[in-house]
Amino acid sequence: MRAAPQRPAGVRLIIGYKVGKAILQTSAALVLFYGATHGLAAALADFAEKLREHAVHAWSNVVAAALLRFTKGRHSLWLAAYALLGDALLSSLEAWALLRGYIWGSWLIVGATACLLPFEIHALARHIRVGRVILFLVNLAILAYLLRRVVGEHAHARARREAQLDSNKRP
Repeated sequence: MRAAPQRPAGVRLIIGYKVGKAILQTSAALVLFYGATHGLAAALADFAEKLREHAVHAWSNVVAAALLRFTKGRHSLWLAAYALLGDALLSSLEAWALLRGYIWGSWLIVGATACLLPFEIHALARHIRVGRVILFLVNLAILAYLLRRVVGEHAHARARREAQLDSNKRP
Protein backbone atom coordinates (compact mmCIF):
# COMPACT_ATOMS: atom_id res chain seq x y z
CA MET A 1 0.00 0.00 0.00
CA ARG A 2 1.15 3.44 -0.80
CA ALA A 3 0.72 6.33 1.61
CA ALA A 4 -1.40 9.27 0.59
CA PRO A 5 0.66 12.31 -0.43
CA GLN A 6 1.12 14.89 2.30
CA ARG A 7 -0.79 18.09 1.59
CA PRO A 8 0.81 21.47 2.20
CA ALA A 9 0.02 22.99 5.59
CA GLY A 10 -1.94 25.82 3.97
CA VAL A 11 -4.25 23.38 2.20
CA ARG A 12 -4.77 21.40 5.43
CA LEU A 13 -5.68 24.64 7.24
CA ILE A 14 -8.16 25.61 4.53
CA ILE A 15 -9.74 22.14 4.61
CA GLY A 16 -10.08 22.37 8.40
CA TYR A 17 -11.54 25.88 8.16
CA LYS A 18 -14.08 24.79 5.54
CA VAL A 19 -15.11 21.66 7.48
CA GLY A 20 -15.42 23.59 10.76
CA LYS A 21 -17.39 26.34 9.05
CA ALA A 22 -19.75 23.80 7.45
CA ILE A 23 -20.35 22.07 10.80
CA LEU A 24 -21.09 25.34 12.60
CA GLN A 25 -23.35 26.61 9.82
CA THR A 26 -25.28 23.35 9.63
CA SER A 27 -25.74 23.38 13.40
CA ALA A 28 -26.94 26.99 13.32
CA ALA A 29 -29.31 26.21 10.44
CA LEU A 30 -30.82 23.28 12.35
CA VAL A 31 -31.33 25.51 15.41
CA LEU A 32 -33.01 28.14 13.24
CA PHE A 33 -35.22 25.56 11.50
CA TYR A 34 -36.30 24.23 14.88
CA GLY A 35 -36.71 27.72 16.27
CA ALA A 36 -38.77 28.91 13.32
CA THR A 37 -41.38 26.25 14.07
CA HIS A 38 -41.28 26.69 17.85
CA GLY A 39 -41.61 30.46 18.33
CA LEU A 40 -37.96 31.51 18.35
CA ALA A 41 -38.67 34.69 16.37
CA ALA A 42 -41.18 35.90 18.95
CA ALA A 43 -38.86 34.97 21.82
CA LEU A 44 -35.94 36.82 20.21
CA ALA A 45 -38.09 39.88 19.55
CA ASP A 46 -39.29 39.84 23.17
CA PHE A 47 -35.71 39.45 24.40
CA ALA A 48 -34.59 42.35 22.20
CA GLU A 49 -37.34 44.61 23.57
CA LYS A 50 -36.41 43.76 27.17
CA LEU A 51 -32.73 44.26 26.37
CA ARG A 52 -33.49 47.64 24.85
CA GLU A 53 -35.57 48.68 27.88
CA HIS A 54 -32.93 47.69 30.42
CA ALA A 55 -29.80 48.40 28.39
CA VAL A 56 -26.96 50.00 30.24
CA HIS A 57 -24.16 49.57 27.72
CA ALA A 58 -24.07 50.68 24.10
CA TRP A 59 -23.41 47.14 22.88
CA SER A 60 -26.74 46.07 24.40
CA ASN A 61 -28.58 48.49 22.16
CA VAL A 62 -26.65 47.26 19.14
CA VAL A 63 -27.56 43.64 19.93
CA ALA A 64 -31.19 44.59 20.53
CA ALA A 65 -31.41 46.47 17.23
CA ALA A 66 -29.81 43.56 15.35
CA LEU A 67 -32.22 41.06 16.90
CA LEU A 68 -35.21 43.23 16.05
CA ARG A 69 -34.04 43.58 12.44
CA PHE A 70 -33.40 39.84 12.26
CA THR A 71 -36.84 38.87 13.56
CA LYS A 72 -38.77 41.63 11.77
CA GLY A 73 -39.54 39.64 8.62
CA ARG A 74 -42.14 36.90 8.63
CA HIS A 75 -39.80 34.30 7.18
CA SER A 76 -36.47 35.73 8.29
CA LEU A 77 -35.48 32.69 10.38
CA TRP A 78 -36.31 30.34 7.53
CA LEU A 79 -34.34 32.42 5.02
CA ALA A 80 -31.36 32.66 7.34
CA ALA A 81 -31.45 28.90 7.94
CA TYR A 82 -31.57 28.11 4.21
CA ALA A 83 -28.75 30.58 3.51
CA LEU A 84 -26.61 28.99 6.22
CA LEU A 85 -27.37 25.51 4.89
CA GLY A 86 -26.51 26.53 1.32
CA ASP A 87 -23.20 28.03 2.39
CA ALA A 88 -22.47 24.95 4.50
CA LEU A 89 -23.03 22.74 1.45
CA LEU A 90 -20.69 24.90 -0.63
CA SER A 91 -18.03 24.81 2.09
CA SER A 92 -18.39 21.03 2.33
CA LEU A 93 -17.98 20.68 -1.43
CA GLU A 94 -14.89 22.91 -1.34
CA ALA A 95 -13.34 20.92 1.52
CA TRP A 96 -14.12 17.60 -0.19
CA ALA A 97 -12.60 18.74 -3.49
CA LEU A 98 -9.42 19.92 -1.76
CA LEU A 99 -9.26 16.72 0.30
CA ARG A 100 -9.53 14.61 -2.85
CA GLY A 101 -6.87 16.72 -4.54
CA TYR A 102 -9.00 17.91 -7.45
CA ILE A 103 -7.43 20.94 -9.14
CA TRP A 104 -10.90 22.38 -9.73
CA GLY A 105 -11.38 22.43 -5.95
CA SER A 106 -8.87 25.24 -5.63
CA TRP A 107 -10.49 27.06 -8.53
CA LEU A 108 -13.92 26.61 -6.95
CA ILE A 109 -12.72 28.25 -3.73
CA VAL A 110 -10.94 31.01 -5.64
CA GLY A 111 -14.08 31.75 -7.67
CA ALA A 112 -16.51 31.57 -4.75
CA THR A 113 -14.29 33.70 -2.53
CA ALA A 114 -13.53 36.27 -5.25
CA CYS A 115 -17.25 36.65 -6.03
CA LEU A 116 -18.00 37.59 -2.42
CA LEU A 117 -15.15 40.07 -1.91
CA PRO A 118 -17.02 43.02 -3.51
CA PHE A 119 -19.92 42.47 -1.08
CA GLU A 120 -17.50 42.34 1.84
CA ILE A 121 -15.82 45.56 0.65
CA HIS A 122 -19.23 47.22 0.37
CA ALA A 123 -20.14 46.10 3.90
CA LEU A 124 -16.80 47.41 5.19
CA ALA A 125 -17.32 50.72 3.41
CA ARG A 126 -20.72 51.13 5.11
CA HIS A 127 -19.46 50.29 8.57
CA ILE A 128 -16.11 48.93 9.65
CA ARG A 129 -16.37 46.15 12.21
CA VAL A 130 -13.60 43.99 13.59
CA GLY A 131 -15.38 40.76 12.61
CA ARG A 132 -15.89 41.93 9.03
CA VAL A 133 -12.26 43.03 8.74
CA ILE A 134 -11.07 39.65 10.04
CA LEU A 135 -13.40 37.77 7.67
CA PHE A 136 -12.25 39.91 4.75
CA LEU A 137 -8.55 39.34 5.56
CA VAL A 138 -9.02 35.57 6.02
CA ASN A 139 -10.85 35.30 2.69
CA LEU A 140 -8.23 37.46 0.99
CA ALA A 141 -5.43 35.28 2.39
CA ILE A 142 -7.17 32.09 1.24
CA LEU A 143 -7.73 33.59 -2.20
CA ALA A 144 -4.11 34.72 -2.58
CA TYR A 145 -2.68 31.42 -1.30
CA LEU A 146 -4.83 29.20 -3.51
CA LEU A 147 -4.42 31.41 -6.57
CA ARG A 148 -0.63 31.36 -6.18
CA ARG A 149 -0.70 27.59 -5.60
CA VAL A 150 -2.95 26.84 -8.61
CA VAL A 151 -0.95 29.05 -10.96
CA GLY A 152 2.27 27.41 -9.74
CA GLU A 153 0.84 23.91 -10.24
CA HIS A 154 -0.34 24.88 -13.72
CA ALA A 155 3.13 26.18 -14.65
CA HIS A 156 4.74 23.03 -13.22
CA ALA A 157 2.40 20.76 -15.21
CA ARG A 158 3.08 22.73 -18.39
CA ALA A 159 6.86 22.45 -17.89
CA ARG A 160 6.50 18.71 -17.27
CA ARG A 161 4.46 18.27 -20.49
CA GLU A 162 6.98 20.28 -22.50
CA ALA A 163 9.85 18.22 -21.09
CA GLN A 164 8.01 15.02 -21.99
CA LEU A 165 7.37 16.30 -25.53
CA ASP A 166 11.06 17.22 -25.89
CA SER A 167 12.15 13.76 -24.73
CA ASN A 168 9.75 12.12 -27.21
CA LYS A 169 11.20 14.18 -30.11
CA ARG A 170 14.74 12.94 -29.54
CA PRO A 171 15.78 9.82 -31.48
